Amino acid sequence: MPGIRRAVRPVDDVWLEMDQPDNLMVVEGLMVVDGELDRETYVQLLEERVAERFPRFKQRATWSWFPWPSRWWQEDPDFDIERHVVEATLPEPGDDAALQDHVSGFMSRALDQQHPLWEAHLIHGYRGGTAVYTRLHHALADGTALFRVIMSLADEDLGTSVDEPGAGGGGWSFPLLRSAAATVKGLPGVGRLVAAPAVAEHLVLARRPDSPLAVAPHHDKHAVWAPGIDVDALRPLRRATGATVTDVVMSALAGALRWWLALHGVDDPADVPTMVPVDVRGSQALRADDLGNSFALVLLDLPTSVESPLGRLVETATRMRAIKESPEAWVSYSMLQGMGFLHPRVRVLATDFFARKATGVTTSVRGPDEPLHLAGLPITRLWGWAPMSADQSFSTSIIGYGGQVHVGFKVDAVAVPDPEVLVQGITDEIAELTALAPA
Repeated sequence: MPGIRRAVRPVDDVWLEMDQPDNLMVVEGLMVVDGELDRETYVQLLEERVAERFPRFKQRATWSWFPWPSRWWQEDPDFDIERHVVEATLPEPGDDAALQDHVSGFMSRALDQQHPLWEAHLIHGYRGGTAVYTRLHHALADGTALFRVIMSLADEDLGTSVDEPGAGGGGWSFPLLRSAAATVKGLPGVGRLVAAPAVAEHLVLARRPDSPLAVAPHHDKHAVWAPGIDVDALRPLRRATGATVTDVVMSALAGALRWWLALHGVDDPADVPTMVPVDVRGSQALRADDLGNSFALVLLDLPTSVESPLGRLVETATRMRAIKESPEAWVSYSMLQGMGFLHPRVRVLATDFFARKATGVTTSVRGPDEPLHLAGLPITRLWGWAPMSADQSFSTSIIGYGGQVHVGFKVDAVAVPDPEVLVQGITDEIAELTALAPA
């Protein structure tokens, strides 16, 4: 219903306040399709499958004092979907380097807050196909929800149903009551509840070790990615160790970081802490009227201090299991919701305090196993990067899709001037791990 507005939830407003010139709170995605996708077709799909289904993509966040001081999601009276679509053609030879340069050139450009906070780039000339680069502000929704929204562009029906707003939803909601209700519904079992104070203490007292990765943020960012990892090739290793695909790739990331640190003069590295987003929405359908953020951040120490690849894999799997059994996700989600009720300046200080406990963010998403299509064209590869907060220096994207795992990095260009080392490190580490598995 046009004209209806909704209060920006405190947990979403946090991301608007966290925007910094050197680290924007923008979730970025990259999709590659095999074939030429024309602008008219793509814009039509955006209109029908995204903008019409999810009103947030036609709304902007505006400040109002009535009925209480808050930001409100309100329809942009000048909304024009064409304004949000950028078209470009890569220079010859249209390879990975050309696409990486294009994407990197926009990673530090702020979105226009006078209009809905998103944009999409239709990039022609990439290896005989088309790349679609999307930039969506974190205040719209978390990465998992936005991934499902982008996947709704596919021709196939993925079962990503969209809940209709309930009766009486209207434009008048009470964020405090809604947040309290959500927190109560998310309470863990008694055993986890008992452990919550210790987990909270760990989150507050944890410290990031000094390293070449822990430096002040710089304006320029750079995107790179590794060749796809065949999931079937990991099966013997997983069978022999009991590790998951995510365990294997995370341990390979630890190995790549260990190699990078060694090249930068760190011979005996400490573990590198990274923040891992955990979806608390579960399998429930996306609400058309309110995407929002329903995720928590857990702190994972990547075992870069462990010397052998197999040792790193065992340690990674152990730590991942411990996180799954811990109430840390619930505690951090409650903290994030609580921050939304603080004064805006205090919010920034609080979120920076926790962000500085990690060197980066690592996002792991399992997409469809079967190949999808966009306007009849096969979708071949997917990446998605979470924003880096405070002085974090790299964001890692791990997406499983179509029988492969696609790993990409978004890095601070000063802190990590040679991200290709991380790419090579991931490739070499996976090769070494798979060679250890029995035939």
